[in-house]
Amino acid sequence: MSLRAPYKALRHPGLVFRPSRRFSVLRRDDLQNTVIHIPKADIYRFGDPNFVRPLFRDVEWTVKEGEAWAIVGSGSGEKTSLLQVLLGHLRISPSPPPPGGLFPFLNSPSSGSPRDPLECISIVSFGNRRRAAGGAFYDYTARYGAVREEDRLTLRQSMFPESQPPEFGLNTNTPENSPPPRLSEQEMQVFNYLVDKMGLAALLDLPLIALSNGQTRRARVIKAILSRPELLLLDEPLTGLDLQNRPTLLEILRSLHSARSPRVILGLRTQDPVPEWITHVAFVKDGKVITGPKEEVLSATEHFHKPQPAGAKISPTPVGELVVEMKGVGVKYGNRTVLNNINWEIRQGERWHLQGTNGSGKTTLLSLLTGDHPQSYTQPHLHLHGLPRHRIPTPHLHSLVGLVSPELFDAFPRRAGMSVWEAVGTGFDGGFVPLGTHGVGTGIMAPLDEAGIQWRVRRCQAVIDALGPRSWSNDTRAGESAEAFAKRAFVDLSVGEQRMVLLMRALVGRPPLVLLDEVWSGMDEGMVRAARRYLREGGVGDEQGVVVITHWEDEVPWTEEDGVKRFRLDGGEGRVQTLD
Repeated sequence: MSLRAPYKALRHPGLVFRPSRRFSVLRRDDLQNTVIHIPKADIYRFGDPNFVRPLFRDVEWTVKEGEAWAIVGSGSGEKTSLLQVLLGHLRISPSPPPPGGLFPFLNSPSSGSPRDPLECISIVSFGNRRRAAGGAFYDYTARYGAVREEDRLTLRQSMFPESQPPEFGLNTNTPENSPPPRLSEQEMQVFNYLVDKMGLAALLDLPLIALSNGQTRRARVIKAILSRPELLLLDEPLTGLDLQNRPTLLEILRSLHSARSPRVILGLRTQDPVPEWITHVAFVKDGKVITGPKEEVLSATEHFHKPQPAGAKISPTPVGELVVEMKGVGVKYGNRTVLNNINWEIRQGERWHLQGTNGSGKTTLLSLLTGDHPQSYTQPHLHLHGLPRHRIPTPHLHSLVGLVSPELFDAFPRRAGMSVWEAVGTGFDGGFVPLGTHGVGTGIMAPLDEAGIQWRVRRCQAVIDALGPRSWSNDTRAGESAEAFAKRAFVDLSVGEQRMVLLMRALVGRPPLVLLDEVWSGMDEGMVRAARRYLREGGVGDEQGVVVITHWEDEVPWTEEDGVKRFRLDGGEGRVQTLD
């Protein structure tokens, strides 16, 4: 595919780009300037006959050139399913008619032979698992030790090898592995412009594994832009992105879309703000797709996406014993300081909001709280659960912390035989393999007696019942029962359902410390509402400390009136932030 405008859209001094070919469309009036055309159809999984219930019924969706679209809907699957239609992963019945088909703009007579959508359409999804796609678990904690090794792949080497000068390239040339093509001078200017605007220029030669989630997500967007697709699909691009970088990313996407280089369609959760430059929305809910101008669709569906009230005010939880005590804690890799002189106390009953920009050290700080970071052993004063870190065996420490995070979601094994019950049950001992005759573990410091086993069984039942499908379904009578849900295979669940199960796993053992990092990512609004209600109404107790890590203030289940506290990281420095 030839170099086109990404490039023309990104205007800055010294850069002038000329597309190598002009955009052309079918010459029929009804299909002229049409990007996507689904006149009226049902959507099925491949292999499903037409007499079964479709995923979507009576879909009518046409995207014209000049329109800017967002797909808004359920993070548990429906929004993503509509994006999958555009990737050819679901069956449209009847198929969009010729001559244009699903993508008329790819079948323009003036462009020669029809172009293959597989080569012209790209997707970057931030809600799906990217690693260890099989049943294996990978050790996501290895990143904290690996950043000290000189031979680790950098961001440039891993994601942008074509930007590296030949003399500094990797020696990977083999008969079957030729070096990546070098970027042209114009492409290199665009690359430098993008990484600078996205705040990644200073990170290109750092190990990829050391980057924060938000930084890695920005890099993935740049990589997709540089691949020069005709149509770029971005599923939840704002998830995990800090406030400072959201406007920059959205402005770049707006510029690219307005120049059709590439055209951009966003996938957003119902709780996400819709960018101002979006003109049209496809709203997905309960097997229906409502399409039209943004104001009309959002007005018609307002009851689905308006912010949910926090709920009745609750009395601040009584504060108890110290769970975490940090004094003068720091993390360095050679001359690079990640955390410096951190002083923080977390007590039983406290609810904290951990804030900070992408790359400020939040993930590293959490790795100290979980004991996963190698430097947690060498801190002068890092006390966890009343003991110095080095005096607590790591398996025991994992049983004392309930964790939900993007890294855990990516790493958690998807074994074919693991049920929801077994996945939740691994939370008691903090492992990843179901153990025990009832799938609730065997105990860490001492074997479980019968009373302990039965308590764990009751806890599993209670948590799955409280956070199962009937808690988030619009019709609680029609929702799947907790018993049936517990038997389902974890690997077969939607992204949102898997994330809800991992939240159950974090809460089931009532650990003294609960860490919720981007906990709502991938969940639909019903799941978020159910989980927030559960957390506020007894899902965590007075004996537990909770830390919520999010860039969005309204994603914290508790408010200032409930006694929530803030700890903010800036450039590796931390402070308790007073509430205004």
